[in-house]
Amino acid sequence: MFDDLNNPKPSEIKRWLRDTELTVSRGAVALGISNRQLLRFLSGETNAKRVHALAMQMIWLLVEENKEQSKINDVNQNIKSIQIPIK
Repeated sequence: MFDDLNNPKPSEIKRWLRDTELTVSRGAVALGISNRQLLRFLSGETNAKRVHALAMQMIWLLVEENKEQSKINDVNQNIKSIQIPIK
């Protein structure tokens, strides 16, 4: 996800927001930082630290896992089954 985990680039953070389908405010809440701080990361005014990059990767992994689970659930719901009542 990040070329340099110790210093993620603003473009990589923008890609993270797009990939996780988060807004700036939701992304800031997920990372536990203010909207202003996330906007500083996005503008390049302040460099994101390693801890922020690790948190972003963890959130991305959780989002991807949820996507996989929803695909599995969709497939399972489309399987037709016969229910036979037992007396």
